[in-house]
Amino acid sequence: MAKGSVKGRDYVRIASYLFFDKYKKDKNEEVPGVIYNKFITLLHRDLRPEIDIKLPHCWYRWGDIVVSHCVPYVKWVHKGPRYTVVEWNDDAVKYDPNDKTVSLIKKNIAEFMIRHSGSEAHETARDEVYDGAPFEFQNEYRKLRESLESLSKNKVMDNQAEYINGLFAAAMSAFPGKEFKQIANEKERFEAVFRMGLKNNASSRDLFDLTELFWFFFCYHLRVNKRCHENIAKETLNIWMEEIPWETMRMEHFLQNFAKDFHDGEDNPLIVSLLEERRKRMEEIDDFISVMCADAHGGRIGRV
Repeated sequence: MAKGSVKGRDYVRIASYLFFDKYKKDKNEEVPGVIYNKFITLLHRDLRPEIDIKLPHCWYRWGDIVVSHCVPYVKWVHKGPRYTVVEWNDDAVKYDPNDKTVSLIKKNIAEFMIRHSGSEAHETARDEVYDGAPFEFQNEYRKLRESLESLSKNKVMDNQAEYINGLFAAAMSAFPGKEFKQIANEKERFEAVFRMGLKNNASSRDLFDLTELFWFFFCYHLRVNKRCHENIAKETLNIWMEEIPWETMRMEHFLQNFAKDFHDGEDNPLIVSLLEERRKRMEEIDDFISVMCADAHGGRIGRV
């Protein structure tokens, strides 16, 4: 039986085909990747009480998403840094019009198009998806991220620091520590750096970049959590796990840099530790560059 199939019928493929056809007929435009993601994950959620269409999906940076390599009939076209459209990339799908599941899918598509139309479709669809987030932290942290992103594009608001601090405190108090105890150290260090930046009047842009840094790091752990994925091959999960050490090192290096940028002499042990680690890292880089330059210079002399 094919992945995503029920009794030999690949309902994920059928639903994708029908959605693309309906969207293009109604909108006469390309299908945004975010809209397709929201539709197919909500469809899976909505049909689950009656039928499991075996959608390969996981929670990640911008919500619940289908794992793209598991749906080869969908082509993802990146139009910009944060804008992707999707296209049907296969032959037309044949299906039984009298199939009850197909009828449910068509009904779901029609209702989705009504609920999420107009200029706010992306946001309303995202809101609906996040209503089913496995952890409260995801919604609380989303409020922080979106508020900082908005503030970074606009002028300063009254009581901005107090407002941001409230959002930050609510998010971090909702952090699921038991489920993600493996990143307790990174989470604690991130909190210390963020609070120092807020205290020292760091820009909204810098604070937003810092929150994105931790969020992206967190999501490498989020998607491999048992509550946050379904129908994912063990091989894929292993690949995701293999990425974590590199992303941990990357996050630590950037966190060290933020600590340096925000530091005002504070003797918080967490900050002091980050600064010391950065100092050692910079020394190692300088030593490496010195050796490379010396080798290059010696090589040139040898060829004269």
